[in-house]
Amino acid sequence: MSQVKHPQDFWSGILFAVVGVLALWLGRNYAFGAMTRMGPGFLPTVLAWGLVGIGAFLVARSFLLRGQPISPSAVRPQLMIVIAIVVFALLIERVGLAPTVVAVGVIASLATSEMRWRETIPLTLFMAALCVLLFIKLLGQTMLPWTWSF
Repeated sequence: MSQVKHPQDFWSGILFAVVGVLALWLGRNYAFGAMTRMGPGFLPTVLAWGLVGIGAFLVARSFLLRGQPISPSAVRPQLMIVIAIVVFALLIERVGLAPTVVAVGVIASLATSEMRWRETIPLTLFMAALCVLLFIKLLGQTMLPWTWSF
């Protein structure tokens, strides 16, 4: 039996294949159609088979080429990013865009020890102003830059 020489390729290939098979299963009831008259299931099915093919290629390659082992995952960055996303969802309608962007920026900066407060605060304030300018002023989104409705 062959041994896996490149664990990163092996497990990423398995992930691609699993997502592809899941997409095939979820889209099994959509009509496929033909190349000249595509049905609603045509593109999802083709893309899902593409994922399965990429996964099979990566798994096969993992037995042929040597590669680095999988490094341990850092929990703190992943946790802080998930918390930032949840905080965004909870705050955007309650306090407005600008304070939400500042809060999310501060929380996301906690994902790494390389960010310093003297960098984080000006960056988040700049991003808040930029988001207000872009989304509310230029794009005309119907959200308030600042509100307090708890």
